[in-house]
Amino acid sequence: MNWKSYVFPGGHPPAALSTGLVVFLTAVYLLGFVFDLRDDLSLAPESLFKLQMSRLSLYPLIHLSLPHLLFNILAIWAPLNLFEETHGTVFTGVFLNMSALFAGILYCLVGKLLYPEVSVAGASGWCFTLFAYYSFKESQVRPRTRIFRTDYSIPTLYTPVALLIAIAIIIPGSSFWGHFFGLCVGYAIGYKESWFHKITPPGWIIAKIENVLDGLIRLIPWGIKYYRDADIDRNKDYEPLMATDTPLPLHNDNGGTVLGTA
Repeated sequence: MNWKSYVFPGGHPPAALSTGLVVFLTAVYLLGFVFDLRDDLSLAPESLFKLQMSRLSLYPLIHLSLPHLLFNILAIWAPLNLFEETHGTVFTGVFLNMSALFAGILYCLVGKLLYPEVSVAGASGWCFTLFAYYSFKESQVRPRTRIFRTDYSIPTLYTPVALLIAIAIIIPGSSFWGHFFGLCVGYAIGYKESWFHKITPPGWIIAKIENVLDGLIRLIPWGIKYYRDADIDRNKDYEPLMATDTPLPLHNDNGGTVLGTA
C-alpha cells in the first residue's frame, strides 16, 4: 500500500466524518492541556453503575499522549473512510457512538470484577471494532490472509486477534480489555449487521437530519466527500477489499500451493 491508497482509501476523496473526527480528536487532545478532560471523561468500571453516561460515550475522544493520538488516527483513518463510503456519513456517526457504548458497557461489567480501578480512554477501541468488522466480512470471501510477503498465512477472521495479542506484548501499558471489547463489538456487528441496523435510526430519520443540516453540509470544503443516506444502499452485498481469485502459495513442507490471499 502506498501513501496515496492510504490517504485516499478506495481511490476516493477523504470522507467528511472521518476527516472531521481526526480534526476533532486533535482539538480535544490540545484542550486537554487546558482542562482536565482525562479525569472528566475516562471510562472506569464504576462509570456504568454511577450512570455517568458522558463517560460511556465520550471516552474514545480522550488520548493520554501524542503517540497515543497519532497511532489511533493512523489506525482508524482507512477503515473508517471505507465504512463511511458504504454506510453514509450520519450512519457512521451513529455506528461510532453505539459501538463505543456497547464496548464501554462490556468493559464496565467485566471490570467491576477483574479490574475495578483501571480506567480506559482513546479511539483504539473504535479501531479494533472496525478491524473485527472488516476481518469478518473479508473472511467470508477470503478465508486466509498471507502474512506480509511470506509464504505463511493465518485465518482472515483472526487477524485482529493476532494484532490484539501483539500490541499487548509490545505495549504492556495498552488497554487489553478495552481493545478486546471493541473487537467483540466489531465481530458481533459484522456477524449480525442486519440486527444492528434494526436498532439504529431508519433512513427517513437520517434524511430529515440531513435536510436540517443541509446548509452546514454545503459548507464542507471541496475535496472532502459527504455521503448522503439517500445515496447509500446498506443492504447490498459486501464487496471485498482485495481481489480474491489469485492462488497464492502458503507455507507447506512439500512446497505445494493452495488457494490463499494477498
